Amino acid sequence: MIFFGLAYFAHGIAGGLAKQPFTNYFKSLGMTADMVAAWLSLAAIPWMIKPLYGLVIDLVPLWGYRRKSYLVLMAGCAAAGYAALAHVVSTEFVVWALLISTLGIAAIDVVVDTLMVEEGLALGVIRRFQGQQWTWLNIAAITAGLLGGWLSHSLLPEAAIRTAALIMIGGPVGVIIATWLFVEEPQRSFSRLHARTTAHEIAKGLKSKAFWLVGGFLAFWNLIPNFSTPLYYHMVDRLGFDQYFIGQLASIGSVGATLGSFAYRSLSDRFSIHQTLVVSILLSVIMALGYLLLQDGLSAAVLSFCSGIVSMLALLSLFTLAASTCPPHAAGFAFAALMSIYSATAQIGAMMGGYLYEWVFQQHIVPLIYLAALCTLSALAWIPFFPARPECVRAEPSDEARHSSLRGLPA
Repeated sequence: MIFFGLAYFAHGIAGGLAKQPFTNYFKSLGMTADMVAAWLSLAAIPWMIKPLYGLVIDLVPLWGYRRKSYLVLMAGCAAAGYAALAHVVSTEFVVWALLISTLGIAAIDVVVDTLMVEEGLALGVIRRFQGQQWTWLNIAAITAGLLGGWLSHSLLPEAAIRTAALIMIGGPVGVIIATWLFVEEPQRSFSRLHARTTAHEIAKGLKSKAFWLVGGFLAFWNLIPNFSTPLYYHMVDRLGFDQYFIGQLASIGSVGATLGSFAYRSLSDRFSIHQTLVVSILLSVIMALGYLLLQDGLSAAVLSFCSGIVSMLALLSLFTLAASTCPPHAAGFAFAALMSIYSATAQIGAMMGGYLYEWVFQQHIVPLIYLAALCTLSALAWIPFFPARPECVRAEPSDEARHSSLRGLPA
């Protein structure tokens, strides 16, 4: 629990500062909402190839370790990318530097989530681990939102992303420290037997109807037109909100998300994953329609807070559903595959939202909100098809879980 909290807190500091200063920088160059979404989608490519990371991490030890070495190496990669961002040269340079840093952060995420799935299946506490991770990520996002808003408001766009980059270096450094303190792992060499077992588990997972059903649902959920970037443009251009206030709204949303993660940890002990999914979908529809009431700073703050709670309940329900379908011996590949589907379709949904806002709805956000709410409601049609097996069923620990554990937790 301590390791997941530290790792995701560091992740949240790094990821949280990458949003507003960079969106504001691209906007200052005269880019439209769909162009900004497209550029940021290029930088998110590493999130879409996470199965490749998972496959390598599951099969090939690095310097005698299957977890620790990858965490340290990829944290160094992320830190190098952020260091490069401190020397802004051009738009293309910014995107390439973001790509390098995201490469490291995405790989770190794969390793941490692999540990989460292995330990969670073995101990039957995936929901608790998911709640812990996202609680601390959101606590970090509160700080990052305030800081990102202040940087965007107080500094020129280029200076803001340089300063943000220097601060974000602390994220991967924090991951290295957490790894050194809490991850125990004996040195191991490449094993053909282990490779065959892992390959068998991967093949078994890829043949599972439940696996592909969950993957299809994650794709459907994110292909719903996303209006987060259009909302930023709407708040700046139509409502006249300044950058610091928008950063405060992000932090208010993160406060709500933190409460949402706590609420999820409580609700997960009382309700099935099917029930929490239904509630999450209905609340998401109501929340989307709630943005029709956005008029001033007070309504923006209330909506951001409520949106944080609802979005976190939905996110943790989706991720717990995904983790429950992963074969224990190939957790890295399987969970990474589902998360890559989630990430890739999220970028498509963001670009769709930006395009519709700019070119179909002529920079009017109301019809985009109605469309998003209607598509979200249709997600209820998926629920009856999900497997009845409850998530977080206690499973036999994999060989990896027996030999690589978190200090203080039985493998």
